[in-house]
Amino acid sequence: MKVVTAAQIREMDRNAIELFGIPGHVLMENAGAAVVDIIKHRYPFIRGCKTAAFCGSGNNGGDGFVIARRLALLGVNVQVCLAAPIDSIKGDAKTHFDVLRKLFPDICIHTDVENWKAALTESNFVVDALLGTGLKGSLSPSYARAIELINKSGVPVYSVDIPSGVNSDDGPLHGEAVYATCTITFAYPKLGMYLFPGAGHTGEIVVSDIGFDWDRVEVKNEARLFFPTSEMISMLQNRNQSANKGEYGHLGLIAGSRGMAGAPALTARAAQRVGTGLVTVMTASCIQQTIASKLDEQMTIPLPNTDCELGAMNAYAYTQITKFAKKAAALAIGPGMTTAPETGQLIQSLLAEIDRPIVLDADGLNALSKNPECITSRTAPLVITPHPGEAARLLGISINDIEADRVGSVRKLAEKYHAVALLKGAYTLIAEPGGEILINTTGNPGMATGGSGDTLTGILGGLLAQYSAAESHGKPFGFTLLELTAFAAYLHGKAGDLAAEEMGVSSMTASDIITHIPKAIFGL
Repeated sequence: MKVVTAAQIREMDRNAIELFGIPGHVLMENAGAAVVDIIKHRYPFIRGCKTAAFCGSGNNGGDGFVIARRLALLGVNVQVCLAAPIDSIKGDAKTHFDVLRKLFPDICIHTDVENWKAALTESNFVVDALLGTGLKGSLSPSYARAIELINKSGVPVYSVDIPSGVNSDDGPLHGEAVYATCTITFAYPKLGMYLFPGAGHTGEIVVSDIGFDWDRVEVKNEARLFFPTSEMISMLQNRNQSANKGEYGHLGLIAGSRGMAGAPALTARAAQRVGTGLVTVMTASCIQQTIASKLDEQMTIPLPNTDCELGAMNAYAYTQITKFAKKAAALAIGPGMTTAPETGQLIQSLLAEIDRPIVLDADGLNALSKNPECITSRTAPLVITPHPGEAARLLGISINDIEADRVGSVRKLAEKYHAVALLKGAYTLIAEPGGEILINTTGNPGMATGGSGDTLTGILGGLLAQYSAAESHGKPFGFTLLELTAFAAYLHGKAGDLAAEEMGVSSMTASDIITHIPKAIFGL
């Protein structure tokens, strides 16, 4: 599903009006009707309920006037709380405001704060139709006060198109913003709904087409919500009767150091759980036996390591890794490898020389940030999976800069490193150079736990090995590396959601995510 900005939705509205002849006031009527349908579903005995409809003077307010009228027709006691002077209401909004007043002349129109407070106190639910996607800059005092009162009321809030105060295009807020119970958005979701802190204000998101096929209106969108395709589901759920493990890829995992045996073990187990044919962990010899004791189905290979306390892989591991890589379908590099200089140089050499698809995470990313030129001549696919701190190092900026512009940051990562970039976090973003951005919608706060990133690396590495093996057998899956990477994020989050349902967000661990991968696959 497409995700759009305020400018894009304005262009779409204009095209719908000009190219298809749909009057603006009709779109407004349909928008109000869509919101009322959602509210009716949640309040089956709605007659006699009381509501405060907070409206602005623009098109969002116009939607609110339609909602107020339609709720009144259902027997709801409606009070309209207007955050702008009546004489500032223009255009289609004024048309619907006038219809409301003529049809229901007894409806109270409040423009003062004290009456807003009283209306909220009496309400069963609140309609937020103050600002919509037209927000620009800081809020006026009356709008800010209205939003403050709505948030303090404790009453369920239904926001129209986007919670008032949330910017449609980015996550940062410009003052107060409504905390919605449910946001009914029109045509397509808005980008700001998936970028924090704005994303924390939306509540449940419901998308309504408001009576028009928006795919008929062309708009160059920069992002879309990701959902697995039938080809992706088939990749994991269906196998030929004559299948052998070689058809499903051999993943080579280069990971671990003294004191960091858990990371490669988690990564390897996650990779196997997504159906990878073979998984081999290549790790520092000082921890190889420890890792082997944690694994049953996966193989291990000891590699030369430094004599320092880190017990990290050294330059002598290069020959064994490159020899092994010739039979691997894909490699995953980085978890638990440390930032020892010699290990970093090893990683840089592997990135430069190995002609295999690679997933690069954790200390692999730290090594790349110190020498971006090591991938200059690389032609094989590369997927990088940084969290905001790693992304900041890769781009040479602050974490605050990353979080203030996650969309721009993931795009810059993809362009700078000629890679598919996955920027971790709530609503993980995935981008490719010059392409669209995919937004993952699965996952929960319980996944903010040690080892969760390693499980994602394993899932992605395992899927990449299968993807690469299928292509080498002349049986490509029919979707892109960008989509495969988003699929890994989706599956990782889905397994985390299932773990959270069973164990709660405070108690789940990375191993719980791995345990729930089969259920996530079965439920696709």
